[in-house]
Amino acid sequence: MVDFQNFAGKSILITGGLGFIGSNLARTLADQGARVTVVDSLIPEYGGNLFNLKGYEGRIRTNIADIRDEFSMAYLVQGQDYLFNLAGQTSPWTP
Repeated sequence: MVDFQNFAGKSILITGGLGFIGSNLARTLADQGARVTVVDSLIPEYGGNLFNLKGYEGRIRTNIADIRDEFSMAYLVQGQDYLFNLAGQTSPWTP
């Protein structure tokens, strides 16, 4: 069992943060006082959706970027205490 209170006041980056799992993790951590940034490419086939963080505008920073962009990621990981990597394809058959 994870004690999410240990993340209070910490800076957290979640890749794939607009997907189902990533957005629920982001909301939980923000509710516990973490400073959360999510990054998602919003490629239609991969499941990310801005609606998944509705109501958390201003509490969770959102960055639309592809994790394959090394320059964007180098900038986004600076100053983060934790990184949760939840980015990926929704199916092994997705082109």
